[in-house]
Amino acid sequence: MTEQTRHPTPSDAASAQAAHWFTQRDEVARNLITAQRFAQWRDADPLNAAAYARLEAMWEAQAFQQALQNLAVDLPLPAAPAARSARRGKTRRLIASAAVLLVALGVGWMGDVPMRLQADHMTGIAQVEPVELEDGSRIVLGSQSAISTEFDGGRRRIRLLRGEVYVEAAHDAGRPMSIETAQATVTVVGTQFSVSEREADVTVAVREGVVRFADRAGEQSVLHAGNWQQLKGGHLQAVSLEGSERQMAWVSGRLSFQDAPLAQVLGEVRRYYPAPIVLLNGAAGQEHVSGSYQLDEPLAIVQALSKVTGTEVHRLPGGALVIR
Repeated sequence: MTEQTRHPTPSDAASAQAAHWFTQRDEVARNLITAQRFAQWRDADPLNAAAYARLEAMWEAQAFQQALQNLAVDLPLPAAPAARSARRGKTRRLIASAAVLLVALGVGWMGDVPMRLQADHMTGIAQVEPVELEDGSRIVLGSQSAISTEFDGGRRRIRLLRGEVYVEAAHDAGRPMSIETAQATVTVVGTQFSVSEREADVTVAVREGVVRFADRAGEQSVLHAGNWQQLKGGHLQAVSLEGSERQMAWVSGRLSFQDAPLAQVLGEVRRYYPAPIVLLNGAAGQEHVSGSYQLDEPLAIVQALSKVTGTEVHRLPGGALVIR
């Protein structure tokens, strides 16, 4: 049997860097030093090359042409002093905005077939779904989340394929329940808690009872009611003794955060907004913000955060938001 080739999946960081280099295509073509820097970036990591190749392929897609035309007409652009520089600046801004829009749209365009084949329960954008499991446990699946379940005589196993899940585990001393991600396992008998996965980072927050949180290397900790902890960068971070309710505020339809980078908060808002949200201001993305907002008004959240950070929000055709 021929082994199936696995293509690398670009990370958010690689996709963002690819968008930057895509806007510099003309400069790469005419400037040897820039071309060398681009080649070094592309060849440094297969994920970089894959992200750029995907962006090129989507750029050529016929379905993108109408969106590109709309973008050229409706994207607010500042005036330039000279006609020639204005045309050049407008073209550059158009390509930049189109490139990041492609990155944001790419996942949806390429489809979600592999995830659908694995998942027993799955939610879309802004969809929060309560589910009762066969053992009597109740869960709430967060926006853009997916799980598979495996219940038999000896165990209860939930695989969090992406996103977040809140669990009220039915008590069954003979069959502990495990919630597994690619990087960690959470084990309980009967308790209330949430598990969230963002790329390789996992967050566990406990409302009631006790859970065991273990990474793949065998490091583990025990969390009690009110505690929460993150697996970040492959390592368990210190246990936080309070603030667990903030981590699971989404269950009640709220987004709550304290002293968090704007870029991180926008990452959460994207899960509830039906169009891409693109941040083009790196400095603002590192600014720390705090707040508590209703998740049923994601546009209002973005606008409020824009005022706090002194950025501008441009709404593109189809609802896509570009933050400068």
